[in-house]
Amino acid sequence: MEREDEGRHDFDFLHGSWRIHNRRLARRLEGCIDWEEFTATYECYPVLGGLGNVDHFHAVFTDGKPLEGMSIRLFDPATGRWSIFWADNRRSRLDPPVVGRLEHGRGEFVGDDVLDGTPIHVSFRWSDITPTSARWEQAFSADGGTTWETNWVMEMTKITT
Repeated sequence: MEREDEGRHDFDFLHGSWRIHNRRLARRLEGCIDWEEFTATYECYPVLGGLGNVDHFHAVFTDGKPLEGMSIRLFDPATGRWSIFWADNRRSRLDPPVVGRLEHGRGEFVGDDVLDGTPIHVSFRWSDITPTSARWEQAFSADGGTTWETNWVMEMTKITT
C-alpha cells in the first residue's frame, strides 16, 4: 500500500522555472579559496508519473563559454530514497548517482565518484526549501568523509509568471 508521506513528492517544489546565483570554487580539493560567480536559468519537470524529474541548467560560465547541464532524479518507492544523476556539456558523461531523501525541507544525498584519478565521496545538500526558493550545495571528501570541501553553492529563486 502506498503511503502519502513516502517521499515521491519531495522534489515537486522544483517543477517550473528558476533563476540561480552560483558560487563555485575555481579548483576543487586543492585548498583553493577563489570563488567564481555566475547566474543560470533552470527548468524542471516531472517524468514517469511523478517517480522522477528532469531538469535543464543553462549558464555562461566565467570563462565565457556555455555550461549546459541536466539532472535526472528517480524515486525508489521500496526504499523511500532518491537517486540523483548529473551530466553536463563540459565532461559529457553521466556521473554516478548520489542517493538520499528530503525530510523537513532539508536533505543530504551522498555517493562515490573519482576526481582526477582520486576516489571521492560526493554530497548534494538541499536546504532552505520554500515554494519560491531553495539552496543547493555540493561538497567533496577525499579522506573517506572525515573532512568535506563545499565547492558549489546555488541560491535558487523561482520565476513566477
